[in-house]
Formats: sequence, C-alpha cells, structure tokens
Amino acid sequence: MMRTIVTFALFVATLASAQGFEAQNGYVSKQDSLLQDYDYFFSQLEQIHPDPYSAFGGKDGFGKAVKQLRDELANRDSLTLNEMQVEVTKLISALHDGHTYIGYDKAPKKVEDQWVPLKFKVIPDGIIVNGYTPELESLKGAMLCEVEGEPLESVLDRLDKLVVSENRYGLMGNACRNIGNTNTLRQLFPTFNKEQVSMKFRMANGIDTLVSLPFYPNGPFWENIVWTSTDERFPHKNFEYRFVDDSKQTMVMCINSVVSADIPNLESYGLKSDVIVADVFAKMLREMKAANSPRLIIDLRGNGGGWTMIMYAALYELYGKRLMDTDLGMHFATKVSDGWLKKYNTTLEQVNQDRGTSLKMGDFIEQSSNISSFDWFMCADMNIIKAQNGEPIYTPEEIYVVTDVQTFSSAFHTAYMLWKMGAKVVGVTSGQAPNTFMEVTQFKLPNTGLECSVSNSLQSCFPTDHPMAKTFTPDIQLSYDDYRQFDFSKDAELLFIEKLCSTKKSRAKKL
Repeated sequence: MMRTIVTFALFVATLASAQGFEAQNGYVSKQDSLLQDYDYFFSQLEQIHPDPYSAFGGKDGFGKAVKQLRDELANRDSLTLNEMQVEVTKLISALHDGHTYIGYDKAPKKVEDQWVPLKFKVIPDGIIVNGYTPELESLKGAMLCEVEGEPLESVLDRLDKLVVSENRYGLMGNACRNIGNTNTLRQLFPTFNKEQVSMKFRMANGIDTLVSLPFYPNGPFWENIVWTSTDERFPHKNFEYRFVDDSKQTMVMCINSVVSADIPNLESYGLKSDVIVADVFAKMLREMKAANSPRLIIDLRGNGGGWTMIMYAALYELYGKRLMDTDLGMHFATKVSDGWLKKYNTTLEQVNQDRGTSLKMGDFIEQSSNISSFDWFMCADMNIIKAQNGEPIYTPEEIYVVTDVQTFSSAFHTAYMLWKMGAKVVGVTSGQAPNTFMEVTQFKLPNTGLECSVSNSLQSCFPTDHPMAKTFTPDIQLSYDDYRQFDFSKDAELLFIEKLCSTKKSRAKKL
C-alpha cells in the first residue's frame, strides 16, 4: 500500500527576496501587471485557505473588501510593488494568520528606511530595551510606555491593522521590529514627518522619562549597537548542548530551527542543517544517563520553525512509547485544493485511492496529531528508533522548555508537545496562537515572481472558549524585577531556571 500523504508536515517558508526584484526593476512595475498579481493572490487565498471569510463577516464581506481595495489601487496615479504589498498586508491582517502573507509587511517607502538607535524585546510585562548605542546606555532595560504621546496599547491597536499577527504577544513582537522605523511611524501617525520621534520609557528605577530619539539609515552605524549580555555557559547554536554545571546536574540544549541534515531536498525549502537531529539528541540523552543528570532545559527562543515531524524521533528517544500513547490534543482540518495537491505532487484521484475516500475540491481532511505510527516520523534511519523497543533512552526527572514570542510554527509544536508530556514551559508567550491556521502552501505571483504563502490547515489545540485558545501562557513567567535582577541578560530565562532549581535543592536539603 502506498504511504498516505503527510499533511502534518510543517515548515516556516523563507520568502524569495523582494529586494532583488526591486533592484532589477526599479521597484515599480506596470500597474496592470501588479493588479493581475493582486487578483491571482486573492484567487489562491480563496482556494487554499481553510477559512478566508469569517474575519470579513462572510463570503460576501470578503469579496467586497477585496474588490474595494482593488478599485482603490486601480484608481491611483501610480502603483509600486511595495505599495501593493503594504495594502494587501493591511487587508489580510484581519485573518490574524502568521502563515499567510505576501512579501514584506513594510510601510510605503516614501523615504529610505531609517531607525531609532534602539533594539527592543518582549517580556511578559511589555516591551523593554535590550540594545542601544553607547550614549543611550541609561535606557538599558527601560520599559516602553508611549510613542508620540500615545499610550503603547493604543499604538499596538493601530499597528494590528497594518501587520499580520496571531495574538497580542505576536503583535508586540512585530512592534519590536517596526516601532522605531520611520515608514511604519508614518502609517501609525499620518501627520508624522519629523527627524526625531518621542518615546516615553519607565526606567529600571521606576521613573518615567521622555526621550526624543533621532533616526539613522541602514549601514555601518548599527555596528555600534550594544546588546545586553549573554551567558557563555549556555549553548547558542542549533542543536548545541552542554552541561552548565560541574556536577552535571543540568543539561541545556539550544534549538534555533527544527531542521535535520538527513532529510532529503531540505535546501529546496530554504532550510539547511549540519546535524542529524535523532543522532545528536540520542547522544545528549546518553550523556545525561551516564551522569544520572536530573534536569534538561530545551531552549526554543528565537526558533521560527521547520518541520514538526523531525522532532518525533527526538521525543521518542526522550519518552519512548509513552509519546505514542499520549493524546496530544491537537486536531487538524486540511483543505483540499489544487495548490495543496501540487505541493505534494499528487492528484485528487491518488489521494482518494490512498485514503479510501471520495474527497472533492474544497473538502477537509480531518486528523489528530497523535503519533500513532512510525510512519509519521521524519528520520532517515528508523532502525535505530525501533531498536529502543518502546523504551526511552533516558527521561530526566525535570524538563523545562524556554519560549519567547518568536517560538513559532513547528517550534511552537515542539514546546506544546513537550508540555503535554509533562515539561514546564518557561518564558514569554509564543506569538503563535494554539488555535490557528497552519501548514503553508506557497506559490509565485505570475508577473513579479514574488513568493507568497497561504495556510491550508486549521489547527485546534484547545476548545474555542479555553483561555489558552489564542494565547499559550507559559507555566512560569518572569517579572520585570526578575529580568532586572539578571541585568536584563538575553539569557535571563535560563538564569532564572538555574536559580529556581538551586533554591529547590536548598529547600530539599533543609527538609
């Protein structure tokens, strides 16, 4: 029997460079060509997306919104690719779907991009400064409160209509990238046309300070940025791991991207890896077993995803057959479309033959994420996995998973699955909603050649009325005072876990 098509294969798409198009074509295309691309994008969106209508009040509302924007673009004296990207992004922001996009979500390039000399980071309490030029060192760790005299919450509400985000934390992550950009500020504040921007910060000492910040263009200037510190005891490369204490009580593994070198054609998806995940994970667990190490920390911060099924072998090595016997609670409804079929190089007839179904275009394939068979694993040498005979290589007593707003797609799935298996999640809420749209189908616009992405599945992890349906809250969140205690280090979450475990150990000894 032919193997059933895997619809749970997920990857975070790498955009084709729109900048390359801009350079070759002077950033301006013929208006009719861009409008043809506009029509093609929305025809694909309507065909592929599992629910393009609800956010617009229904099918008629969707059609009306798409037509209204098209008419507005057609009536402009001129139209650039960037302007079309911006307007389309505004429209589809209503979907709150981080896997559906057209190009970049930049504001119109009325002038060259310029930026304030600060970098920002999301913490559970809000947005803080974690990068600055030397003369602005006093703003280290300061909490952003206002922009141009307007409270941050109001600014975020405006930004939500300009960019794609799935929850409030994802929106704050977007603000970190864009809030100090001149072109974004012009969209947020239509009358903004200044050489400086006013921002109010709550300083680490609790005092509010109003600052006027200048703008600087892209270039060598940014080499002067000073970042908050990192702790070199902790690994920072993909699938790098090490004990962080002399007694080998705590192992930390960093996972920046869910990719593996044993997956064929990996680079064709814009992904690359130098390690075989199942091999490196097994080696780490054997080292922990030899040392009788009780604690594993998996750092998923900054991980935008990859292929979820790559992690199945690693999780099986960690938990054995218990992984396959556990209800992971995720459900997927994948929409059958021509684009989806082309992605897997198959036909509707072949899908129906393989599945014993009579599906039609637009129907949904329903499935859970339960790992009931080794057929779901994405691993080149399954004999090594099967040789475990259902037993884990090693399961530490304590497992912590560290997340931030950028823990997205298959990285979010990894954190979620570990949580379902009993691990504690520490850090900042993911910008991905647990109940959301998922698994991308990519296509190119016929005239500009720009790569676009549309979700083809609907993912549900919780009942729709569950408090975590849209915002997956970590078990342990650091307060502002916690970050301040660790001098706003990039590794504050890891340092916090280390301190937490040390405190628990001391209490246990006293008892």
